[in-house]
Amino acid sequence: MPLDTIIGLIVLFFSMIVQVIVPPIPAELIVISAGKLYGVLVTTLVAGAGLYLGSVIAYYLGFYLHRRFDRFFERDKVQCIIKELKKYQTLILWIRVLPYNPSDIIAYAAGIIHLDRRAFLTITILTSLTRCFLLALLGSFITGLKTLFGVLVVLVLSMVIVHVFVFRKNRKK
Repeated sequence: MPLDTIIGLIVLFFSMIVQVIVPPIPAELIVISAGKLYGVLVTTLVAGAGLYLGSVIAYYLGFYLHRRFDRFFERDKVQCIIKELKKYQTLILWIRVLPYNPSDIIAYAAGIIHLDRRAFLTITILTSLTRCFLLALLGSFITGLKTLFGVLVVLVLSMVIVHVFVFRKNRKK
């Protein structure tokens, strides 16, 4: 394997960790680009491992935040919110597989509200690898401007569908 490829994969791994800890960095674009450059399998494994490790770091940072600001988290209203989130903890963790989700915020929140560690680690490895696989697969289809446009359309449509599903569900309540 050429040195520039190895360096690129190391950068991919660490950029996936950083993008979880620093929310505005778009994981979708990173993984789609890597899928085009390095292929689906390698990108899935490297980006998925980085996404997983970044999520685990964010989870434990959430634990630290809870401990550091424990008086805030002991308030009745906050406890009520935590109780509601814990009711849907498994669903919340599975949402992380979708594109354009706040997976970094979910990882922090999971640590803050002390979601089950085993469930978090298990679901996170599955969603990290699945999400990276799907995005890398999209990237592998890019052969020119026409297919790039098609990939962008798929991304935008998936964002709209998720948005409509989430807000339609919230309006019914």
